[in-house]
Amino acid sequence: MNPRLRKLWPWLAAVLSGLLLGLCYPRWDVGELIWIWQIPLFAALWFGETSGPRWRRGMALGYLSGLTFFLINLSWLFELRHVAGTVWAGLGGWFALAAYVAVYFGLWGAFAATVGRWLPAEAEPRKKTSLPGSDLFGPSVAVIRAAALGGAAWCGLEWLRGIAFTGFGWNGLGVALHENLYLIQIADTIGATGLAFVVVFCNAVWTATLIRIGREMAVRQRVRPHLDFAVAVALIIVVFLYGVTKILTRPAPTPENSVNLRALLVQLNTPIDEKWDEAHAQRIIEQYRDLTLGYVESSAYDLVIWPETALPGRWTFPGVQTYLNDHILKAADFSLILGIEDEELDGNVLYNCLALTRGSTRESQLHRKLHRVPFGEYIPLRESFPVFHWIAGGIVPMDFTAGSSYEPLKLHRPEAGIIPLICFEDTVGRLARRFVRPGPQLIVNVTNDGWFYESQAAIQHLVNAKFRCVELRRPMARAANTGVSAIIDEIGSLEFPDAAPGTTGHERLRVVQDPLTGNTFTTGTLPATIALPKAPPITFYSRVGDAFSVTLGAIAALVTGLGVIRSRRHRAATTR
Repeated sequence: MNPRLRKLWPWLAAVLSGLLLGLCYPRWDVGELIWIWQIPLFAALWFGETSGPRWRRGMALGYLSGLTFFLINLSWLFELRHVAGTVWAGLGGWFALAAYVAVYFGLWGAFAATVGRWLPAEAEPRKKTSLPGSDLFGPSVAVIRAAALGGAAWCGLEWLRGIAFTGFGWNGLGVALHENLYLIQIADTIGATGLAFVVVFCNAVWTATLIRIGREMAVRQRVRPHLDFAVAVALIIVVFLYGVTKILTRPAPTPENSVNLRALLVQLNTPIDEKWDEAHAQRIIEQYRDLTLGYVESSAYDLVIWPETALPGRWTFPGVQTYLNDHILKAADFSLILGIEDEELDGNVLYNCLALTRGSTRESQLHRKLHRVPFGEYIPLRESFPVFHWIAGGIVPMDFTAGSSYEPLKLHRPEAGIIPLICFEDTVGRLARRFVRPGPQLIVNVTNDGWFYESQAAIQHLVNAKFRCVELRRPMARAANTGVSAIIDEIGSLEFPDAAPGTTGHERLRVVQDPLTGNTFTTGTLPATIALPKAPPITFYSRVGDAFSVTLGAIAALVTGLGVIRSRRHRAATTR
């Protein structure tokens, strides 16, 4: 191989892996690529030549791959330039977040290039003293070890990414499987982060299989048994059959085992630059009134859901209270959920809230958002690190305060619990699971993705939210300001359960959308009946959270520590 190409190919392979992974998510959504995206990166980490420490080279390759992926995947952050009023703010937010989350890919690359490295020992010519058929499965066991360690390290780092600095677990590897309902059902046990183990394990095995077959044919002109390949295929089959069992054994809703909730989602599609403009305030409140009353005055509804910060005002404002009491709640007997800001100390303390009210705002339940979005609802180190304030200060002039309650809200007709998730909280499984209680429950998410205009952020947000339904086995109703407003059942499906035969495409989806084009960036409503199981399961994930990924991460960390100790002892022995 040309010396220059020998040095360059690992870096090109790392970029290629990042590109392939970027194509696995919306807007391209070629989820099948998730099963091969890592092959170039594994090849670069395992076989790329290096003159320095392997861990350093592995970290650089992993970081480059992650940066390529996240620059593609998070490109919607550039839309913040419209809100901030400067292109530099959009570029700064986009590149800064991508540069940060790529660090986790870099850490994994350092691990895979050293502790988790696989070398094809069987590619060496056999010694004359070797017995025929000896060590038949030894090479496969070595692959399984490397693949399992790589998957374990990835799960641990993906979990860490979801908690560090309040967490940004957006678009883990498992999310790329969102369209395959059978493969994602095991998330009720191992969580969305746990699905990454299956993906990384299989990618490692495919890479080793390609290398082994090529070298076996070159050296011996015959292929040896590949137990590792069989294990990888069996792993996929087991996960698939688990999903089939969960879906096919799901009981059909009946009056004996479920309660029906008649719900209405309202999506106004208000542009973000009009949402807090006083010139548009009257139009906004009138549209919410008209879209809501057109339904509740003619039919019986149990619950109407408006999106995050639906009204141009705060909960404590007298005008907001009067509007809700005199123009909305008196119109019919229904419960209303809306996202709205709340304040204390004359506006010096702000909360992002979800309010549940019926009949009168005096009978309201108010939930304050727990998980604040960095650079969206607060600026980390605002005072001590002015660069952050310079980048996002125009978007976040004042920090929101986090709430503290994990108590579900109570719906009284029908009697059910509401798991309240605001904005990106429906992407945080470790938070959502803390609201799980026995009895019928509905996850309600109110969000405003209008900050990112008609970008892929909205659909990416939706597909991440699907996994909360699977993990907790609770259906979700989510109302968004500019899309995607939808109803998701407890297996992660968006489809109407009783769709008429012959309906295809977007017509089958319980989503607010243009009926002709399927465009979700539209003003509209979604009336639907949601069946809430009376005795839904308390899943393993609900009980223990991300224990699977944490355990695997701990194993990878332990193996790394032992490897470091062994390496130091070896160096010490050779210097004596």
